[in-house]
Amino acid sequence: MIAAATALLLPLTLAFPVPAFSAPGPQNTPQDQPVPAIQDVGDSFILNFPQSQDGQGGMSLGQFVQACQQVTGLTFHVKEDAATRLATTQIRLLGTKRIPKAQFYSFFQILMVMNDFVCTEIGPSGISVIQIDSLVGGGTQNAPRIRASAPYVDPDDLESYSDQPATLITTVINLPNTDVRSLSNTMRQLIADPNTQQMIPAGSSNSFVLTGFGSQVSALARMLRIIDDASAVEVIEPEFDLIRMEYAAADEIATLVEELLDFSSQVTANARNQAQPQGPTGALSRGQGQVKIMVDPRQNSLLVLALPEDMPRIRDLVAQLDVDKVDSERSYHIYAVENVEAGELSETLNSFLSDASRLETQPGSPQNNNAANRGNQSSEFVVVPDQKSNSLLIAASRTRYSEVLELIRRLDQRQPQVLIETALIELTGQDIYDLGVELALADIPGTGSKGGYGLTSFGLSSLDDTDGDGIPDVRVPNNSDGISAGFIDGDDFSLPMLIAALEENRNSNVLNVPSVLVNNNVEARVETKEEQPTTTITAVGGQAGQTQENFNEYQEAGITMVISPSISASNYLRLKVDLTVSNFIGSVSGAIPPPRSTRVLTTEVTVPDGDTMVIGGIIVDNASETVRKVPFFGDLPIVGALFRRDTTTGTRTTLYFFVTPHILNDTEFADLAEISYQKKMAAADRIGTSRVQIIDSEFGSDHGLIDLDGFDIPLYQSPPQGEVDSATIGKTPEEIQNALDSARNP
Repeated sequence: MIAAATALLLPLTLAFPVPAFSAPGPQNTPQDQPVPAIQDVGDSFILNFPQSQDGQGGMSLGQFVQACQQVTGLTFHVKEDAATRLATTQIRLLGTKRIPKAQFYSFFQILMVMNDFVCTEIGPSGISVIQIDSLVGGGTQNAPRIRASAPYVDPDDLESYSDQPATLITTVINLPNTDVRSLSNTMRQLIADPNTQQMIPAGSSNSFVLTGFGSQVSALARMLRIIDDASAVEVIEPEFDLIRMEYAAADEIATLVEELLDFSSQVTANARNQAQPQGPTGALSRGQGQVKIMVDPRQNSLLVLALPEDMPRIRDLVAQLDVDKVDSERSYHIYAVENVEAGELSETLNSFLSDASRLETQPGSPQNNNAANRGNQSSEFVVVPDQKSNSLLIAASRTRYSEVLELIRRLDQRQPQVLIETALIELTGQDIYDLGVELALADIPGTGSKGGYGLTSFGLSSLDDTDGDGIPDVRVPNNSDGISAGFIDGDDFSLPMLIAALEENRNSNVLNVPSVLVNNNVEARVETKEEQPTTTITAVGGQAGQTQENFNEYQEAGITMVISPSISASNYLRLKVDLTVSNFIGSVSGAIPPPRSTRVLTTEVTVPDGDTMVIGGIIVDNASETVRKVPFFGDLPIVGALFRRDTTTGTRTTLYFFVTPHILNDTEFADLAEISYQKKMAAADRIGTSRVQIIDSEFGSDHGLIDLDGFDIPLYQSPPQGEVDSATIGKTPEEIQNALDSARNP
């Protein structure tokens, strides 16, 4: 036996010189001597394969095989093609590596498989020889031979090969719960190298023949066993039970239970199909929840055949249905609304819940099945407002009522109020300059004589013929502002020279300060109007041509402001403003309406709380110049002023709109009370305390005492909110409290 082993080892010994190998124990290696490639340090070996400058390693694989033989005592046989590659393949490991002695052969196999070598144990235990073959070069042609020479390993002994990555073995794995032919199509992807690995179904049995490296075959066998265990089908015998009905009819209960269980089975199957993979690799279903329910009318009983895991649920379901009397749930409710109008809230709820119900019943919606199985009655509801008591009358099931109640509580919230103070400032100015000269020249001797005259007219006067000779002889000045002057030269014929001069400067300002208190997101409207009547003339006939004048209608002018505030999360306000300012610029004349100017401002702005901001303005500046003159003469320097009339008019209008919003959040209205008190104080300074007391009898001090009412915080008692009894509808909080007190103290 020893001689045979020595003969097999001889080629290896001659081909590879013995590597540097140090004995165990402390050693003092001189600096000029190389460090041994393998050092024995007790229970481990330290491997050191230094690299030379030309990139060659300090040890070849062939030398490492010789070292492994010395360490493990195993016998190796190397084929001729493999011996050549072993001699020329250098081990390339950077740094040192500590290997426990018990794992040295496993580390040896790692290096072998990394360099495309395979180790095959040939022969029974005790006399076996490890044959080393090359997987590249000429070795690939011998792949069938290499696989065929792989020894068989019992499945129970596979664990001992889990640390041998280069030892080729063959085993058989039995999978009683799995279709191995279908599974092989999926698991074949795990075969990385078909030259050394194979997975072949064994005939018609549920077994695999596995060939490959020891560590790979061991891991693959563990995976296959896990898959087979998951595919096992547990056969469970159904259970029989007779359930007697005490109150309900057995046939009615059977119908209800079957419908519920059928739906439960569908839901469970859908969930299982979504959660588990399908096909040959998917787990087999254990139970499908199939139940057989029959009715025994003689005993008014149910005959139930079901799996043991389903039977307790069926008994519990039957017990819940077999009751003597079902208490009818209350479906009518009265809810007192506190902060909003019941009519508006009712309209919002009916619109939203109706749309939501249609959404739930749409095909394909997630809520469709639930809504259908709840029944139509559970989704029906009625919400009717009672305007007098500001309450909601609600008819709904318990589930639907809880949903409606949650919506009402969220919508019935007190909105903050906004006090909006505005200021409309209008500045107008007018400058008028008017200078004109009218001349007349006449030379008229006695009767029968010929004469002539000349004059200019620019609207300063009118000429009249007083003696009927066809020649104007009197100039009558027109009534006008400014100064009019002239002179007369002549006895019988008076044609004066008339001079008119006017300069007018007019300035005015108008301040309008409308204020309004409004809820958040609610529109407020403020109007102040001036009305002037117009008439219509109706002819009544007659010789005298009498007419009758009757009232027609009013013409309006003034300020109309529509404003809507919206409070943001940062206490800024978004204001929608629609402002119209109109005023009369003349007076009414009969049926003709007076002239009127109108300015409109429409905007949406964001302003901070409590600050006065300008949000709009209009500036109008009109200038006109009129020159009426005699051609040529009116253009002469200096003298030309006698032959013309110069009129210059300038009109200026400036309109600004300021706004100051105040957010009032106090639930007790203390902030509103403070602002109201300040306004009453300002009004008292203008009109006196006694007149303010007409609207607030508590305002002001009596007998000269200091008035401290401004420091009082008003305590307002809110009306009841939430579901109330019908007897309390329409009663005030004081009346309800008095009724409670009377009940306690009869």
